[in-house]
Formats: sequence, structure tokens, C-alpha cells
Amino acid sequence: MGRVWTGVAGLLIGMLWAAAHAAEPQRVVSLGGDITETVYALQAQSELVGVDLTSTWPAEAGKLANVGYVRQLAAEGILALQPKLILATHDAGPPVVIRQLQDAGVKVVILPPTRDPQAVVAKVRELGHWLDRDQAAAQLAAQLDGQYQKLARQVAAMPRHPRVLFLMSTAGSGVLAAGRDTAAEAAIHLAGGRNVVTDFSGYKPLTAEALAMLAPDAVMLMSEREGAGSDEVLLKVPGMAGTPAARKRQFITVDGQALLGFGPRNAGRELELQRRLAALAP
Repeated sequence: MGRVWTGVAGLLIGMLWAAAHAAEPQRVVSLGGDITETVYALQAQSELVGVDLTSTWPAEAGKLANVGYVRQLAAEGILALQPKLILATHDAGPPVVIRQLQDAGVKVVILPPTRDPQAVVAKVRELGHWLDRDQAAAQLAAQLDGQYQKLARQVAAMPRHPRVLFLMSTAGSGVLAAGRDTAAEAAIHLAGGRNVVTDFSGYKPLTAEALAMLAPDAVMLMSEREGAGSDEVLLKVPGMAGTPAARKRQFITVDGQALLGFGPRNAGRELELQRRLAALAP
């Protein structure tokens, strides 16, 4: 009989230990602003122990341990947080640091690039899986899918698609513009606009002559950048004054992280951008 009770007691202790540990937070480190936003949107922030510098929203994320810039990470600082799971954007690195984290036995999940509605919805579902928030992820995915479908209908109804120039910066002797294969171009196209820069990929300087020749209908900037929202500053940019955008004061400021991060706030921001583009003067 004693052995039976011993066995039962051992079983109960094992069950209690498993239940206690199952209730423990995963200790998650999020590397990427869009990922951190999604963690909060899924109400899984209690499991977060660290974030990177791009995780600026919501404001509460700033109270967590910061492990540095997402592309210039150090394994020591991350491992000091004793994470069980690291959720990382596709460009987190450098690669040697990612390997060090994996070699240390931490589960590292690298999310693929996200620049279209299908990828945004898929990212939400995948993060929901890793965070054990499948039901919340399904609800959020359905909400975002509905917003994107509404966006597609509104874009299809637009009689014209404005030519938009996205400026990452207006500082220095030239401006830094978004070319092909950028998050800015993807966001512009999704909202029904057309990127005026087609000669190069990535973000590159633009001369005054090139800017004038592009003749954008609208100029878009991030609200986080110096001078954004100030017509006076933008009108002084070399080559800007003679463009249709300048003549009609069609300057658009956007929340860069919310729109270009392609996280859970992207769909709403795309709808706002589409409305602004549709209302531009021809």
C-alpha cells in the first residue's frame, strides 16, 4: 500500500509541477517593431522581457529591457534576459548573433518579410501560434482581412492613381527618396498611389534636377522626421518648388512605423492614406 501512495504522491507532485510551469510566462524577446505591436495586439505582452530599439509602440514597450538596434544586436545582452523564445524580424542580425542565440539553446523564430495583406495576416497567425494565442490571432486576422478587403474595393473605385514621391529624409544637400522594392513603395501602391521613382531600388539620394523632373502629384514623409508637416521646410527642398505637389501643397505625413512596419496597424493606416490620395487635386 505504501508503494501505491508513494506512486500517487509522485504523480500528483509531477502534475502540480507541470501545471505551475505551464502557467509561467515564456520569457519572450521581440526583435522588430511590427512583431512587438502584434504581441501587444494579441494581449501577450505579459510574456515579454525584452524588445529592440524599433519597438516604439505602444509606449509601454519602452519600459521593457532594450537589447539594441535590430540589425546590430549582441547575444550577451539578449541571453542575460534568459529568454525561452525570440521572435525576430527577417533582417534581425547580424547572422553570427542569431547563430549564437540558437547555439545557446534558445528557440529563435525568424519571420519572413511582410509587405502585402496576405503576409500581414499570415504573420499575425504565426505569432499567435508561437505565443499560444491562436484564438486571438484568428480574430485579429479576420479584422485585418476585412479592412484590407475594404481597402481593395476603395482603390478599385479610384478614378485616378496619384504619382507619389516618398522622402525618407530632406536633410543635407539632397533628399533621400524611396525607389523600387521598398516598404514605402509597397505602402503607396496598396493605398492606390504610384511611386514616381522607378530608376533605382532602395532608398537613395535624389538631386534637385531629378526631383523636378519626377513632378510628383504628392510628397509623402514620415511624421517622425524633422521638418515633416512643415510646408515651409519642404518648399525649400531643392527642386521641389515647381512640382505639382508643391504648387498644390499636397504634402502628406504618415506614421512611419504604423504604415511601413506592416504590423497590425497597417491596414487602418492604409485606409487613411487611400482616402487622402483619393482626395488629392488632379
